[in-house]
Amino acid sequence: MEERERLQREVLKELLSYSESLIPAVQEIIEELRGTEKEDTKKFLSEVVAGINWEIEVYNQCASLLNEKSNFVDKKAMITAVKNLGACIGEGENSKIAKCLEEDFLPFLNKLALSAKMVV
Repeated sequence: MEERERLQREVLKELLSYSESLIPAVQEIIEELRGTEKEDTKKFLSEVVAGINWEIEVYNQCASLLNEKSNFVDKKAMITAVKNLGACIGEGENSKIAKCLEEDFLPFLNKLALSAKMVV
């Protein structure tokens, strides 16, 4: 196994572990955004978005390996989702942010985790 592929497999193992925390965090922030905002909701949202960005970066670095076994992750849909989330956050409307996270990012994160499981 060449070095790059070995490193990709290692980071995908980290992604799987991280996804076990990130996916529930996304579900939790969706509920907060739809309900009564807590004092740390904005900070929590920022941390969740940073986590999503990390997983997107992992996907970008490992796409060739991930796509060998499956094509679960639609890169064009991911790019659109990122743009939508940026626009929603810019508007500051919690219900739109929650909808984007639920409809765009939860499926993306779940598909990415499934793809990573198939590789590692």
